Amino acid sequence: MATVIQPTYGTYTAMTVTNLQSLASDSTDVYAGWQGARVDNFTTVKADDYHIIIDLSTAATAPAGASAAYVYIVPWSVAADGTTWTPGGNFGTTTAPAGTEGTANISEPNSMRGPIWLPYKITSQRLQKSFLLSELIAAMPGGWSPVIRNETGAALGTGCVVAYRPITYTAT
Repeated sequence: MATVIQPTYGTYTAMTVTNLQSLASDSTDVYAGWQGARVDNFTTVKADDYHIIIDLSTAATAPAGASAAYVYIVPWSVAADGTTWTPGGNFGTTTAPAGTEGTANISEPNSMRGPIWLPYKITSQRLQKSFLLSELIAAMPGGWSPVIRNETGAALGTGCVVAYRPITYTAT
């Protein structure tokens, strides 16, 4: 009998996006951006992958600049004690990722994973993308956090969503 690998999908978790709501478009390096809270894959979940959903609303403003938003991932390493976290990427600035939801100053180039490109082609367009974390990181790290840079020409609106759900695989 052949072994079958079955995925098990966890529940979606919506991240806090307080500082993402109304994030202005910024086309000047160093860019103003947003960093999400670190997702801990070390102490509890231990997923094999994550399904990530990005849904960004925009203000009624025409595209300008690069006409896109960019999603990056910061992988995190954790010490054996489970409390000391080290980012596996940087913003390209002197400020390191914090692992908490908030603002971020991002420069290009940087050493984060990605970006995932979300094109903004028409006024008031929603920017939506779903992807697997494994598209950017081959082996799941102890933790990870998303980072978004807005260079659409429009401010982001309220109603932005960044959500994820764990996926584990079991042999049957």
